[in-house]
Amino acid sequence: MKTAALLYGRNDGYKEDDRIAVCLESMLETFDEVWFLDWNTPEGNNPILWDIENKLPRTGRLKHIIIPPSAASELANHHPDVQACLQVMATNIMLRRCDADWIVATTIDIIAPKKEILNNFLSKANKNTFYTFSRREAEMGELEQLGFNKWKEFRDQLDIKSEPRYFPAKVSPNDNYSIFNCCGDFQLASKEVWHGIKGFEENMVYACFQDTNVQKKAVLNNYQLTPVFDIPLYHLSHKGMGNDGSSPSKQVYNDALKWVEYFNKSENTDTWGFSNIEIEYETI
Repeated sequence: MKTAALLYGRNDGYKEDDRIAVCLESMLETFDEVWFLDWNTPEGNNPILWDIENKLPRTGRLKHIIIPPSAASELANHHPDVQACLQVMATNIMLRRCDADWIVATTIDIIAPKKEILNNFLSKANKNTFYTFSRREAEMGELEQLGFNKWKEFRDQLDIKSEPRYFPAKVSPNDNYSIFNCCGDFQLASKEVWHGIKGFEENMVYACFQDTNVQKKAVLNNYQLTPVFDIPLYHLSHKGMGNDGSSPSKQVYNDALKWVEYFNKSENTDTWGFSNIEIEYETI
C-alpha cells in the first residue's frame, strides 16, 4: 500500500520558511511520496523549496514541479478567477502524475498525522469512500518558542489538548455533501476515486470552495463521503492570504455558493490534470 501527499505553494509572501520545512518534513515521515508544486514564483526568484531544501532530509521521495507565472497564466487561459483555477490545476497536475494507492490533497500549512496512525486508518478504509479529515489548530507562536526543530515534541503536546474542528459548511438546506470549507483540511481517497471524479474542477470560481465542490463531485459519482475527526492533524496558524488582509465580498461569496449548489456535472475534459502537457519534476 503506497501513500502520497500533494501540496502546492505560491511564494505568497508568508516568508515563513521554517513553517513550510516543518510541513514537508512531517509529510516525508508519513508518506511514501510527497509532491510539491510551485506555480507562482516571480521570474528571477528561487522557488520556495530551493531556499529551504538544506533543512530537509534527502530522501529521494520529494517530487518538485515548477511552473513559472507566465506558463501558469497560459494554462489558466484568462480564467475569471485565476488564483482559484491555478490552485485547482496544480492539484490535478500532481494527481495525474502520482501513482500511489492512497492520495491526500492538502496545504503547505499542515503537520501530518503520524505514519502508524494513518496506516492503521488506511488498513480499514473503504476504497470507494472520499474522506475529509478535520484539522486541529496549532499556534505557530508556540512552535517558534519551542523551536522548529522540536516540532515532534510540539505535536505530542497537541495530541493531548487539541480538539478537531466541527465546521460544517452547508450550501443550502438540502446540501448533503459539504463537510468542511476550511483550508488545511485533509482530503484523502484512493487513486481510483480521484481519477473517477477527474480531480478538482478547473472552472472553480472561488478558491476556498474547491474543497466543497470536490466533495459534491464524489457524491455525484456514487462514492461515499465521510468526515474523520479522530485522526490528529494540525494546521499551523499564519497570516491571511490576501495582501491587504481583506475577505472576499459578499457577492463573490454568494456566487461561489451558487456555483457549488447548482453544479451537477464535471466540465473537465479527458485532459484534466493537463495530461497532454509534458511537465518535468526534480527529485529531492
